[in-house]
Amino acid sequence: MAEDLQTPFDVAVVMATVVRPTIAQALRSIFAQRLDGRIQVLVGVDRWQGERGFLAQLIGERPANVSVTLMDLGYSTSRRNGGLYPSSYGGALKTILSYAANSRYVAYLDDDNWYAPDHLASLLEAVQGKEWAFSLRQFVDVASGEALCPDTWESVGPGRGVYAEAQGGFVDTNCYLIDKLACHAVFTEWATTRSAGGTGGDRQILQRLIQRPWGTNGRHSVHYRVRLEGLHPYLLWRFRSAGVDLRRYLPPDALPADAVWQACAAFDAAQGTATAPPPPRR
Repeated sequence: MAEDLQTPFDVAVVMATVVRPTIAQALRSIFAQRLDGRIQVLVGVDRWQGERGFLAQLIGERPANVSVTLMDLGYSTSRRNGGLYPSSYGGALKTILSYAANSRYVAYLDDDNWYAPDHLASLLEAVQGKEWAFSLRQFVDVASGEALCPDTWESVGPGRGVYAEAQGGFVDTNCYLIDKLACHAVFTEWATTRSAGGTGGDRQILQRLIQRPWGTNGRHSVHYRVRLEGLHPYLLWRFRSAGVDLRRYLPPDALPADAVWQACAAFDAAQGTATAPPPPRR
């Protein structure tokens, strides 16, 4: 029986990729979603790093309720690879695939992260009566994939976290579920990033969404790889305060001195930025 692509799917997942080995875990986490419905995965290849046969094999593992649409333009739309659009992370692919998705509800997943099994189902519940919804993140070590701690200070929603005062909060792309019919005009922000280095699209998207009704599943259902080495000392302090043993992941000369930790603790006390619970649904 031919696959039914014309009937809209219950949810779509957009993935812009260079086909790194980690895409296997990312795709399999979508295939493993506990969802009573149909899922469309749209994979857009920015440029090939991995093998075409490897990706084809992965797509062949999909279960019956999941369809995979592969888009390979044969060139990169990103300016850093010779394309026209400033975003360093896929150029215009997220924008193009968002419009191409044959579902009203669109989620996103980078090829080096993965979902918990209830991610999509819980977000579909959270978005009902809203225009967009978001999940929270679980930090994992970039190399080993070991769980570090929940993200309770960065991607925690509008008006919250360490970016609340300067940027109105933050939501990572991997955490979004967007009603594309209600939010049709926002997707161009991913292609036309305005920050140095072709970054900032996530923040621009949030600025377009922040005044619209939103929901959250309140769950750390995105596993997000992070490299601790090179992070700002204050962010390392947040990991340390969350119970992460930094000595396992950083060389001794990369560990801040005790005086730095003391300064970070004093800053937290003055600003009242201690770890907070997930935001309520709005």
